[in-house]
Amino acid sequence: MSEPLAALLDVVRLAAELREGDAAQAWPRVVEKLSAALGAEAATYYAYAPDKKHLLPRYAIGPNAADLKDTPVDVRTGLCGWVATHREPLIVEDAYKDPRFLREVDDVTGFKTRSMLVVPILDRLELSGVVQLINKTSGPFTQGDLSLAEAACRVVMTSLRAARLEAAVEKVSARNASILENLTGGFMAVDLHGRLILCNPAAKRILGLSEPLKLNVSLDQVLVHLPRLADILMETLASRKTVRRQELTWSHKGQERTLGYSTILIQDPRGEMTGAGITFQDITPAGR
Repeated sequence: MSEPLAALLDVVRLAAELREGDAAQAWPRVVEKLSAALGAEAATYYAYAPDKKHLLPRYAIGPNAADLKDTPVDVRTGLCGWVATHREPLIVEDAYKDPRFLREVDDVTGFKTRSMLVVPILDRLELSGVVQLINKTSGPFTQGDLSLAEAACRVVMTSLRAARLEAAVEKVSARNASILENLTGGFMAVDLHGRLILCNPAAKRILGLSEPLKLNVSLDQVLVHLPRLADILMETLASRKTVRRQELTWSHKGQERTLGYSTILIQDPRGEMTGAGITFQDITPAGR
């Protein structure tokens, strides 16, 4: 296996393990893998600070890399700034012949830049940072090198975005679960197949359901003693029409009880229906 392919596979494995907040550890690994695979003498990961329009060097390897620390780069200057501004990658064979090259960085580090490969890190259309590779030892950087660097940055950025979204969904789910757990009213929900997917503690108490309650089973199996409630929810699911502030009378432990209920449709973020739910309260008149 070639070294570039092995590096890309390592990056893919890294991406598969990423979690929310791992960006600070992920990009240094990417820089190290790409630098080794392409034989670069130096490399830097810059994070983008949109408020100041600066590229901040967060990780660098190579001679005098420590001198880059706390040396921000204005996106209006230099080759990295050009890449950040235009959101396009760049290969430069002779940096000193390119008018965009920021020679002051070499003056700070004492390092002589010859060739350069720079890739923007994009979160969809938003700039997240820049990866810079300097001085390939075996010759000029190639389009193949550029494709490798872009693929590595893309797979890591995609994984970081997915990890962020997953964490956000988990937080929302935990919050919603907490709300449902503490509702004084009952709530039950079914999927498109009529299988029970949610039933909060108040619903179990109001309906006298036994513990533990099985999920992912047909609702009519759960509501054997109250089939009309199951019918109401299934009718909502089939017709895709909700009802509000209706009443249902039923018998519980030999006593007549009254439920006040409303139904809802459950949709995913794209607006597609994924199930139906019912909220209810025991509104039995006092003394009954």
